[in-house]
Amino acid sequence: MKFIHTADLHLDSVIDALPAEKSKIRRDEILRTFERLCDYATENGVSAVIIAGDAFDKPRVSKKAAGRFIEAVRSCHNVDFLYLSGNHDQEFLSEWGDLLPDNFKVFKNEWTTFRYDNVAISGITFDKYNAPFVYDNLKLNENDLNVVCMHGQVLGYKSEEAAETVSIPMLKNKYIDYLALGHIHSFSEGVIDERGAYAYCGCLDGRGFDETGVKGFVLLETEGKKFNKKFVPFCSRVFVEKEFSAENEGNFYAFRNKIIQTLRSEYSENSLINAVITGVHGAELLIDKDDLAARLNEYFFFAKVYDKTSVKISAEDYSLDKSVRGEFVRAVLAGDLTEEDKNAVILTGLNALKGEL
Repeated sequence: MKFIHTADLHLDSVIDALPAEKSKIRRDEILRTFERLCDYATENGVSAVIIAGDAFDKPRVSKKAAGRFIEAVRSCHNVDFLYLSGNHDQEFLSEWGDLLPDNFKVFKNEWTTFRYDNVAISGITFDKYNAPFVYDNLKLNENDLNVVCMHGQVLGYKSEEAAETVSIPMLKNKYIDYLALGHIHSFSEGVIDERGAYAYCGCLDGRGFDETGVKGFVLLETEGKKFNKKFVPFCSRVFVEKEFSAENEGNFYAFRNKIIQTLRSEYSENSLINAVITGVHGAELLIDKDDLAARLNEYFFFAKVYDKTSVKISAEDYSLDKSVRGEFVRAVLAGDLTEEDKNAVILTGLNALKGEL
C-alpha cells in the first residue's frame, strides 16, 4: 500500500514576495499543485493522503480556494484524505465541514485512528486541554505498522511562530514506525528509536524566499513489516537565493554577465531568483542592481537583486591622481565624517563625475 505525507500547503496565501500580477499567478499555481497531488494519488494507487496541518494559510478561506480544494478531494473516489488542523487553518472545518466528501476524514483533539489492513494511522490536534495528556494517551499495537501524525515543532527547531512542541523522547518505545509532522517548511528527517523515524515533509510549493529549494511530499510504501519512504519533488517552481561576491570584480558589466550566465546554467526559466551581491569592493565598481534585476527578469519568472556590499576606499589609491576626481576623494577622506558617510559621499561624487547622476 502507498500513502502520501504532505503538510503546510498554505492554500489561499497572499504572496507578498512578488508583484501583484505574479502573486496572483503564483497563488493559483499553489492551488493547482494540490490538484496535481490529487491526480498523482489516484494514478498511483495511493490509499490515503495525510495532511499534517495548515492546508490553508489563514482561518477564513475564500470560496474559490475552498471550492477547488473540496472538488479535488471529491474527485479522488478511492483515496482517503486524513486531515489534521494546524495553527493557521483552525476555522476551515467549522466553515466548510458540511460540504466535505466522505473520503475526507479528520483527526480530532483526542487520538483518532484510521486503519488500512495492518497500517494504523493515528493523529491528534493539539489544544490547551489535551496537551498534558497527549503522550500518555497514545496507545498503539506493536504488531501494526504505525503512522502517527502531529503538527508542531520538534524541540530544538527554531520558528518565529508559536506552535505546540513535539517531544521525540516522549514518543520513544511507542511502536511508531513513521511520525508524519507538519509546521516546518523544508524537508528534514530524524530517528525516534530503533523502530521508528520522523520527517517533516516541508511545504508542497514555495511561497517566498524564506522557502527556497525543491519542495514536495513524502511517499510511504509498505514492504512486509516496514515502510519504504522517499521524498518526491513536486513543486511547480523553485525559489532560489544565491550569493555572488564582488570582492575581486572591477567591471560591473562583466560581473553582471557572469551572474546571469551562472544562474541560467544552474536554474530553469521557471525559477524565482534572489541574487545577493556581497563582499568588499573598490570604488571603481559601480553596482547597478536595477539593471541586473531587469536583465534577470528577462530570463526567469521573477528576479530581484540585493546589494549587500561595502566599498573600500583608500587614500593611497588616489594619492597620485591629479584629476578633479583625485582631489575630491582626498578632500573627503581628510574630512571629519564617519567612515560610512565618507564612502557614501565619495560614491555619490564619483557617480556624478561620471555623469551617472
